Amino acid sequence: MPTFDHQKGILLFDQLAKDPANAAPILQELLLVVSNHDDPQLHTPHGLLTIQAGRDLLRLTRPPGGLGLLRFLVLYNFSLQKRAVTSVGAVAEARAVPAASREEMERAYRRVVHDKAGAKAAALLGRIALDHGVETSAHLAIRTSLDDLGRLGHNLAMAVGYAEAAATLGLPRGLVPLANLGHVQAVSLQGVRPVEIPEFLDAGDGKADVALLGRLLEDWDFDRVEAILRALAFEGVADQAYRPLLIAASADPGFLGHTLSEAHAARVASRYLTPSENAWLLWKLYRTLTTKFGYPEFLRLGEPEPTDHRSVLAALESSLRYKSPPAEETVRRSLEAGVPLDEILAAVVDFYGQWTVGEKEHTISCLNAVLQTAKFLGKDEALLPLAIGLSKLPF
Repeated sequence: MPTFDHQKGILLFDQLAKDPANAAPILQELLLVVSNHDDPQLHTPHGLLTIQAGRDLLRLTRPPGGLGLLRFLVLYNFSLQKRAVTSVGAVAEARAVPAASREEMERAYRRVVHDKAGAKAAALLGRIALDHGVETSAHLAIRTSLDDLGRLGHNLAMAVGYAEAAATLGLPRGLVPLANLGHVQAVSLQGVRPVEIPEFLDAGDGKADVALLGRLLEDWDFDRVEAILRALAFEGVADQAYRPLLIAASADPGFLGHTLSEAHAARVASRYLTPSENAWLLWKLYRTLTTKFGYPEFLRLGEPEPTDHRSVLAALESSLRYKSPPAEETVRRSLEAGVPLDEILAAVVDFYGQWTVGEKEHTISCLNAVLQTAKFLGKDEALLPLAIGLSKLPF
């Protein structure tokens, strides 16, 4: 996998793929190897983001489903330039960092990122992970990305993607994506001054009510929104606070799906951030990411209409293959016929290998944001991201 020998590699993959039990170990190795993606010509190397999104998509189905997507990810790996970071080497570099308190190491990390000292940033993230756990390093990196979310939200998405890969791989292998994240942030966040995020002690006087939040946003009444977001963050349901934003971003996913992808990345980031940090990020994104809120009434589901599941899923496949009938029609019919949402999502993932894809990285990342958002919103509101997203994909 770390080589460019795609011919030998894909032959080995085709042999291994005959046993569905090999899919998970192959995905794990892809995460580790592609964590090393490094191309000096790219400001934002999308390699790991693509593999991480592909892994999340494949978790929506089960082998032998998704084989086309997995095969593509393996081939894609062979096209990438890579660093030579290994887990053994990353541990050694991390151990070489002098012992210090967590707070001292975190301040040092922000300083070396500012100064574009990638090797030092990589070692510091590793040392923090060894001493305090992967999630502590992940929190630091994601918090650092809040200093500048980046063009199209790339800095946030990168921090979240590498953090998730590290958490998946665990120690010591998770030090490889963390080390590479240190290098990435030392380039993308060099010279960026830390942003001050107010530290709140409690939820304040806002009401932790997602439905009320949605109504206020639809009426463009922002006077009470910040207090509600803070209350939701301190109630431990920051991810639910993203619901109205994800609905808005699903209606207008943005250039190559970046608006929806950024909102999805922020929701994932909420697992790692403190309540005060979540409240700050939520308020920032609600003010800047989109301008129109509310679920479109024309995309509400109608009354259940019992129909043969095989026939409506065949129609959905036609939408994916030919864009006819429109995805809005066939997804609606599937949902109203009682086809489980999980089955619809799996069918889309399973079909991926039959798409001719141009913008492969952005297609996979956007598709993942679409399907994960549909799963998060649930059956009653899944039609919005699926209808809009599938009408635009593949790029």
